[in-house]
Amino acid sequence: MSAVAAPVEADDAAVRPSVIVIGRSDFHTGIGTVSAAACELFSRSFDVAFWSPRETWLHEGSTITLPTGRTVPVARPEGASVYFFTDVLWNGHSDSNYAALPSDGFRIAHMAYDSDQLPAEWVTILNERFDLALFSSGYLEEVARSSGVRIPVGTLPIGLELEPLLARRARSALPQKTRFGTVSAYHTRKGLDLLVEGFLQAFATDSSVELVIHSNLEMGDTLARVSALAADAPVQNIRLSTGDLSDADKNGLIESFDVYVNVSAGEGYSIGPREALALGKPLVLSRIPPHEELRGLPGVTFVNPIGRRPAQYPEIENRVMGHQAILRADDISAALIEARAFAQSPEAAATVRARRDRAADFSYTRLNAVYNELLNPDTLSVKPERPHSPFAALPAEAGVLARAHGGRHGVRLGGKKVVVPLRDAGFFSIFNVFLSQLVWHNLEDDVTMVVPDWDAGRFLRAHPDEKVVSYCYSKPDDGNMWLKLFEPLYDLTAEEMNDEAFLYSGSVPPTTEWNEDREPMLTYVNAHDLYLSPDFQRVRRQYKTVLDRHVHLLPRYRAELDGVIADQIEGRYTVGVHVKHPSHAIEQPGKQMADRYAYVNRVRQELVANGINESSDEWGVFLATDQERVVSLFAEEFGDHIINFRDVTRTTIEADETFDSLSEEEQHDDGHQLQHQMAADTSSWSARLAWEVWRDAEVMASCTSLIHAVSNVATAVSFMSTEVDMKYFTV
Repeated sequence: MSAVAAPVEADDAAVRPSVIVIGRSDFHTGIGTVSAAACELFSRSFDVAFWSPRETWLHEGSTITLPTGRTVPVARPEGASVYFFTDVLWNGHSDSNYAALPSDGFRIAHMAYDSDQLPAEWVTILNERFDLALFSSGYLEEVARSSGVRIPVGTLPIGLELEPLLARRARSALPQKTRFGTVSAYHTRKGLDLLVEGFLQAFATDSSVELVIHSNLEMGDTLARVSALAADAPVQNIRLSTGDLSDADKNGLIESFDVYVNVSAGEGYSIGPREALALGKPLVLSRIPPHEELRGLPGVTFVNPIGRRPAQYPEIENRVMGHQAILRADDISAALIEARAFAQSPEAAATVRARRDRAADFSYTRLNAVYNELLNPDTLSVKPERPHSPFAALPAEAGVLARAHGGRHGVRLGGKKVVVPLRDAGFFSIFNVFLSQLVWHNLEDDVTMVVPDWDAGRFLRAHPDEKVVSYCYSKPDDGNMWLKLFEPLYDLTAEEMNDEAFLYSGSVPPTTEWNEDREPMLTYVNAHDLYLSPDFQRVRRQYKTVLDRHVHLLPRYRAELDGVIADQIEGRYTVGVHVKHPSHAIEQPGKQMADRYAYVNRVRQELVANGINESSDEWGVFLATDQERVVSLFAEEFGDHIINFRDVTRTTIEADETFDSLSEEEQHDDGHQLQHQMAADTSSWSARLAWEVWRDAEVMASCTSLIHAVSNVATAVSFMSTEVDMKYFTV
């Protein structure tokens, strides 16, 4: 049984949690599921503890174990930024459970309810003690408002651990047997007596059809009435059971059903049908508001109510509050017959995916981002690619309250920023490291954002005794070099990206300087292995998705590049060529690289391989190089076919002739590359140099193919476009 583990002593010196979930640790029950989801999903991003006023055996300093296996500390509800209440608000005059809620912090109630009118006591408690009321289904928002709730309301579906069910192979019904089943409490509103009556009308004498009813909860005389009806079945095809089941046994029971049935007069969330959908099962459901979220699916059959009746609650002092549906056994019988025909048809197996996809909208995976967004409202701007449930609807006030109590981007709630500092390296070496950190940390729930600290002045102050060898892309007083090329990340302002205090508040550095622990093939000569890897195209797609979402050129640069590409690249076969200075041989496997003449020959090979006549006007060659002599050679060889930027800083022909006269050992020394020459003089540092290399890279990414060596530039180009055909070229 998935319940609380025996209390385990925790570290007394632990930091006070920033989020405390108040609820119940009997996680196999419906109300316990709400607590489990909150503890699990908040713990993925924030520092979380649990408290249960009803469960006196739990004490501060112990821990609970969630159904996922995650442990959460137990802590009294005090000193936190957020209190998330998942228990029943009020269950009768002797119930003061809500009094455990402190008067400070961001106080949120998360509730399910199964009538069209909230208890007056609930309304009072919400208005006086909470800042936000969240309901499991959207229809309850209007129920809350009409009942008198004045605080902001919204919809947060209860996260369900459906992933193990979604991963199972769907089981088709056997032709010789159809099993209907439900896991429902023996409670008057669940309509189990009507279900048995409807089943008997449809299949009383048919031993090939079976009805299974199980529950861990029985109230009043419901079980006795249902048992009496089942006992009269002519062929004894109704099976009843009670008692706690482990999650594995419960899931196995649902998996054994061919059709899952819930004909309740009222439901707060209806977990069982969602679990059955995750297994691909057809459903028979009463048409009540929480079941409307499952409409429109093949194999979901509804039983329409014939009216409404007062909703009576034996568990809340037998009070009457609002109304619930009235169903007829005749209509249930018709729905069961229709569902059996569907379950035995080929369409049942053909439409499993549609049912499972809907169930996934209520899974931990889809709701993780929503729970995160509730406490960190910037989640969607930082990680918009995360899966998101369409059934959630957080009010605008939630974001305002979260920022007031949790800080911008949830930093005070325990979220952290990863700050990627400036390195003494070439532009795309710096950029690719940042992009790699962004790609990988976007997968981590506890990282609120990844930001670059590319401030040359701060870099120099942090390394006062080190000679700068490669960096030259912004001046020491330029601030964050990112802003010289790109718009601010996420929803940050330029001021925030230049603010050292903001950048480093709640921040951590990358675990490794170049992200080499997770992307070893992106570093230095190892890119050779990346280019030849069978996974190269997959990696390109992964990185391009993140790059496109988060990296946006300043409008003036975007317009300039789009114009060049439209005028000179689009509409013809274009060979991109990236010819690096021969001093870059140290970055190549074996320290060998092709010379400029070999690149000329390689371009001609590319034309021949694609059936292009060199004298025709249907092609062009875009040249990106840091050497004037390469520009001269290509102009001589290809004339008007050459495309390149003229306003680029390059090494002179004279300087390269001097380089040619050096020994091989001397050629491998620092100082010959253009970036080394520019880095040697701080007055030469300029964001213009960054723009020049970025501009070349984007145009290369727009070419039909790119002939390249091992290079951070070429690697970046491969991420900018998955369409350009990368042609790795070596000696």
